[in-house]
Amino acid sequence: MNIAQLIQKYKGKIDRLDLEILIAHSLGKTREFVLIHAENSITSNQSAAINKLVKRRIKGEPIAYLTGHKEFYGLDFIVNKHTLVPRPETEMLVELALSEISNFKFQISNYCIVDVGTGSGCIITSIVKTLQQTVNHKLTTRNFYATDISKEALKTAKSNAKLHGVEKKIKFLHGNLLAPLFDASCFMFHAPCSMIIVANLPYLSAEIYQSAPIDVKKYEPKSALYSAEAGLAHYCELLTQLKTSHQSFSMFHVSCFLEISPEQKIPLTKMIKNIFTAAEISFEKDLAKKWRVCKIEIC
Repeated sequence: MNIAQLIQKYKGKIDRLDLEILIAHSLGKTREFVLIHAENSITSNQSAAINKLVKRRIKGEPIAYLTGHKEFYGLDFIVNKHTLVPRPETEMLVELALSEISNFKFQISNYCIVDVGTGSGCIITSIVKTLQQTVNHKLTTRNFYATDISKEALKTAKSNAKLHGVEKKIKFLHGNLLAPLFDASCFMFHAPCSMIIVANLPYLSAEIYQSAPIDVKKYEPKSALYSAEAGLAHYCELLTQLKTSHQSFSMFHVSCFLEISPEQKIPLTKMIKNIFTAAEISFEKDLAKKWRVCKIEIC
C-alpha cells in the first residue's frame, strides 16, 4: 500500500488534514512530504500505527495529543494529557506582555514576569525565547517565573523550556496560583519592582464546559478548563492573593493580562473593582472580534 491508497482508505472517515498530519507523524516526515510523495509505499507496521491513531482521532482525541506536539507562537511545544492544547488566541498574552515590556522605560532587570497556571509553559517560554533574541540585557531567573498546581504539567513546562534553550532563565514553582511565588525562599526579585502577570487560568462556566466539543471535554484536563462562579473563581482567587501580596511587597506597578471568555467582560470588571478599587481595566478582542484578554493595571 502507498500513501495515496491509505488516504483513499480513510476517505470520509476522518478529516483529510488530520489524516495527513497523522501519516506524516507516523512516517517521521512532514505533511509536505506526504503531499508530494503520495506514491511512496508504507510498511505494514507503519500502516498499523496509522490505523491506531486514526481510530483514536475518530473517537475525538485531539491531534496534538496523538502527535504529542502543537505549534504556538511559531514554536513547537510538547503537549500531553496533563496540559491544555495551546490555542492561537492565547498568543495574545505573549504579544501583550512583550508590548508592555517594550514600553517600559527602564531595563528589563526591573521587571518580574510571572506565568500563573503555566500548563505546557508555552506562554512564558515564548516570552523568554523572544526576549532572548531581541533584548540586549542579561535575562535571569530573577525575571521569569512560572507556577502550576500540577506537578505533571510543570514537568512538561520544564521540558518545553529546555527544548527551546531557556530552562535556565525560568524558575518553575509548584503551588496554587501566586502562593509559591511569594514564599520568602522562592521570591528572588529585589523590591521595588514592576510585575507582569500573564494567566490563562480555567475560565469556562459549567454551562460552557458542558457544551464544549468532545475533544475538549473528554480529553483535556477539566481542572485546566472549568471554574466555579460563572468561570471566575480562579481569577477571583488570583486577584485576592495579589492584593495581599501587593500590600506586603514593594511593587510599584503590576500589569495583569488574563485570558477570558467573551461574556465575562462585565462581571469580571465588577469583581476587579471590588478587589482593586483604583485599578485601571481594559479589554482586548481576538481575531474573531470577541473579548479575549483583560488587562489590569495596579499602582
